[in-house]
Amino acid sequence: MIRFFVEYRIIWFFLGPLLIIIFHLLNFFSNSIVIPEQINLGLFGDLVTISPFLSRFLAGILVLINALNLTRVFNENEFHDKTIYSTGFLYCVLISLFPCFYYFNSILLVHVLLIAVFRETLLLKQKDGDQKHVFNGAILLGLCFCIHPPTIIYIIPFFIAVLNLKVIQFRDIFLVIVGLLIPFIYVGSYYFINEKVILIDFFNVPSTWKIIVFDLLFVLIILTFLFLLAFVSLRSNAIKSTLRLRKMMVPVWFFFVFGIIIGGYDLFFFGQFDRFSFVLISLPFFINYALTSRHYRLFAGILFFIALGYSFVKFFAVLPFG
Repeated sequence: MIRFFVEYRIIWFFLGPLLIIIFHLLNFFSNSIVIPEQINLGLFGDLVTISPFLSRFLAGILVLINALNLTRVFNENEFHDKTIYSTGFLYCVLISLFPCFYYFNSILLVHVLLIAVFRETLLLKQKDGDQKHVFNGAILLGLCFCIHPPTIIYIIPFFIAVLNLKVIQFRDIFLVIVGLLIPFIYVGSYYFINEKVILIDFFNVPSTWKIIVFDLLFVLIILTFLFLLAFVSLRSNAIKSTLRLRKMMVPVWFFFVFGIIIGGYDLFFFGQFDRFSFVLISLPFFINYALTSRHYRLFAGILFFIALGYSFVKFFAVLPFG
């Protein structure tokens, strides 16, 4: 059964979009997660003219794009000796545990950009022309900062990934600095022309969702157990992995760790947990190893189906109804 979800493309291409539609319909009829009237887009200001239907539609499209891109990144970089289709499906199920799944917001936009940054770092292969990937990644990271300033901390895992995957030169550092500054210069020019003052808020609250303790604990516990099981599976695969694969796992690890850091910051300072969703940029990569392990696939499958079941049940038993 687990193999059916992992290795067969039809399951993901059919069930992934279907799940997104079902989750949005459940939220629409239960009205459990209210779509905010105002959406903060960092240096681009507040967006207030978006309809609830359009907000749901754009959120669904962004989640689908993220899921497809994660599946693509995992397979094109050969993280596994088989073609695996569960990456995007895992992302769809796990992101549905977070309020940011259900409406258009800066968190989902940053997911799109960070996954693109993640892909650019993995394309570094010690060849001439690799500088374009360094530059592209830096520009995308600069856009992340403009849309959601707290993501400035992802400069650290980006630098570490570049250092790990290529011999860094002065021009690489120069390209990173220029790439990071270009989006900020464009935004700054807009503010200057319109005689406005740039206010960079590193401590903005991404949402005003009132936390339900059981919901928060379930999300944290299920993600923790999935990661621990995946970690054990990954260690058993490490002996057979190539040097290139071990190097590629470095950015995967650092993007995951910094997702925990920014999620912890969100929880302890603002009582929100939307930013914990940043761990899902790399967590499905780890879980794939558990789902394909002969020893751990049963336990990983049970945890996954518990998460999937809770994604439906929470609308009727946990979240406020109506």
